[in-house]
Amino acid sequence: MKIKILLIAFFVTISLNAQKKKNGNIYINHPAIEVIENLHTAMNANDSEALSKIISDDFKGVSGEQMNKDAEPQTKAEFIQQVNSAHTISKYYNVRKTSNSYPDAVEYKDENFSGVTWIYSWEYFTAVGGTTGIDYSQPRHTQYVVNKDNQVVFARYYLNQRPYTETQKSQRALKDGDVYSHHSNINTVRRFIKAFQYNDDENLFVDFAENVNVNGLFNDWGADPLNLEDLKSGFQNFKSQNKINSMDNVWIKYFEVESGSNFVQSWWRVSVTRKKDGKEIVFPVMFNHNFNSDGKIISHWESWNQAKLQ
Repeated sequence: MKIKILLIAFFVTISLNAQKKKNGNIYINHPAIEVIENLHTAMNANDSEALSKIISDDFKGVSGEQMNKDAEPQTKAEFIQQVNSAHTISKYYNVRKTSNSYPDAVEYKDENFSGVTWIYSWEYFTAVGGTTGIDYSQPRHTQYVVNKDNQVVFARYYLNQRPYTETQKSQRALKDGDVYSHHSNINTVRRFIKAFQYNDDENLFVDFAENVNVNGLFNDWGADPLNLEDLKSGFQNFKSQNKINSMDNVWIKYFEVESGSNFVQSWWRVSVTRKKDGKEIVFPVMFNHNFNSDGKIISHWESWNQAKLQ
């Protein structure tokens, strides 16, 4: 039985090896890679003359996300004009290979690709819209084809199109909901703040959901949010060190957002007396509160400079 198993394993290994077929070579150093590095340099310098020498007359450029089967490929002239336009309408334009990768040069044996070298380039593209301020910066993958004359004859780009969609929207004014100066959720926030000011622990958290998400500038980016018990503990610690003199509302609005969560944003002028030395301190605090369909607070966000109380 053991011999049969070994024979089966042997023939399976031979069968798998027999299915392999080499179709070329991959190079980490290659003259065609230098062509792409020169291309990046010319693009970053907006050097149309250098680009004209690097890009072949029969160049074709395509988007890897293009779904239109009838779309015409980009020409040499269009490529050079695109680079020039990008420098004109955006800031900080730059294309470079990513720091944690390197391009591969592939020479295929396949006769369809004879005489050319494919460059698989992992790049980082940087640009910021000059009028919109939208940041297009992102990793992108580009497949280049370099001919025997060391010219780029083909390029296929893969990158996130979302910033460009946002650019189209930013060319006009778009409404994204309604803003209310008076609303039941605003009343809820006012009650909460005043319960805190007047040391009314019985009513302080009556409008909070048990699973409320607590966060703010006190927390590290990406760190887990706190819960209701953490919030209660934090408030008690605050009151143990400070006597609240007043919490005056400066601004409060309810935002009913079509593309996201509805929330109340409020700004407060807070005056406290620090108990350890009797010093009065005045500082601003901003809160964001999200609500569920029952009018309960499900998200509490606070922003203020804690160094003011040190």
